[in-house]
Amino acid sequence: MESKFTEMYQKESADEKDGACGQVADLLDSVVDGEASAEEQSFFNNHIEECVSCFESHQKQKLLKGLISGHLKRVIVPESLALTIKAKIQETI
Repeated sequence: MESKFTEMYQKESADEKDGACGQVADLLDSVVDGEASAEEQSFFNNHIEECVSCFESHQKQKLLKGLISGHLKRVIVPESLALTIKAKIQETI
């Protein structure tokens, strides 16, 4: 059984390069955060090997994440505050 991602990728014709770049842009955050599936990661890697623009976007995103995470401290907050923040986030989704 193929995932929706695979089905979507296989339907793409060679002349739909912009569509592939769009998919890569959609995957960029999850790839950089290490949250992409193996299939998504493979698609992403194959694409950025051939697309300079997407490769550069990936490099910039990784650099930005590294800079930000290098300057942030992990702060332990009360569990009630964390739950309140999560609830507010869920309300906006």
